[in-house]
Amino acid sequence: MITIAGTPLKTSKPKDLDEQLVKSTGCSSSEIATILAAGPDRAARALRPFLEPDTLPGGELGSAIASDSNAVSEIGKLYAGLAATSAPAPGGEKE
Repeated sequence: MITIAGTPLKTSKPKDLDEQLVKSTGCSSSEIATILAAGPDRAARALRPFLEPDTLPGGELGSAIASDSNAVSEIGKLYAGLAATSAPAPGGEKE
């Protein structure tokens, strides 16, 4: 669960998170700091895989993120534990 602009949003980690992120942002979850720093539209793309498809559709999610000074931090928390549980990077090392 995450709260953006006062609205609680149910979240769940998708199995294909990196695939969805690369498709929508050009970055993987290991580059989340870059994605989140790039603005509310990119932060929305980072959050979108965790949400049901009809949750704050279109530009509504980006607008909600832009209006909430804690949103980027909250989205970052979703990714905080992923590095420890992610698959090994090419070369056999975890990122």
